[in-house]
Amino acid sequence: MTDGFEKAERSCFNLTHYAKLIPESHCIFIMPPGCSRILRLSSIEEGVSQQFSMFNLEPSDVINGNIEDLFLEGAEYTITRLTEDGLRPKILCVFASCVDSFIGTDRDYVISELQERYPDIIFFNLAVDPINRDVIAPLVRVHNTITALFEKTGGSHTANWLGSYLKPEENHPLLLKLNHIGITSKHLLDCTTVDELQQMGNAAVNIVVTPNALPAAKQLKERFGTPYYNLVNQNDPESLTEEALLSI
Repeated sequence: MTDGFEKAERSCFNLTHYAKLIPESHCIFIMPPGCSRILRLSSIEEGVSQQFSMFNLEPSDVINGNIEDLFLEGAEYTITRLTEDGLRPKILCVFASCVDSFIGTDRDYVISELQERYPDIIFFNLAVDPINRDVIAPLVRVHNTITALFEKTGGSHTANWLGSYLKPEENHPLLLKLNHIGITSKHLLDCTTVDELQQMGNAAVNIVVTPNALPAAKQLKERFGTPYYNLVNQNDPESLTEEALLSI
């Protein structure tokens, strides 16, 4: 088993930015206040602080061994409050920290318990954990979790752009080529509902814009047979060539 280090705020984007990509969702962060500081500040900067609920993890919680209870109580409080405000989420992203990895918090139990209590809500088991015992970086895990909701119910002449927080620029050369042959480009930011998010599984091809999304694209190829084009590394042996991409 190998440990890896990955900054949760890698590059100029962090997990608060990527939460914008998840429609009809809310996020709860349960972690030491020092860990959540950058997320608090960036959520305010992005104007999305209303999508986040922060709960401080204190040393006494670690010593007393009641972190699972803290997760459950925080999620229940958040869901109740949002429901009363008419903002009940369809997806609740539950973020832990590296502290939980060290002490062995049973996050799978927390998620399964929440899913049983609230069957109408989808729960994402996520983490801001620079120390990765499974060598899955936080942003990679987010992409894997989001695209796991994709469903294949048919086919569409669309191309998903995966990995970027931003939509491709209108004058992007590849976007222009796809438009010219009638392929509509789709980005997670185009989705306003969970149903629209799930329908992205019908795409004809996935375009990998950053390395963070490559594992997700490979999983979608395995699940649905959807080919992918690796815009980051065109020497990827599993990637389509540009000629093959434009012939879809």
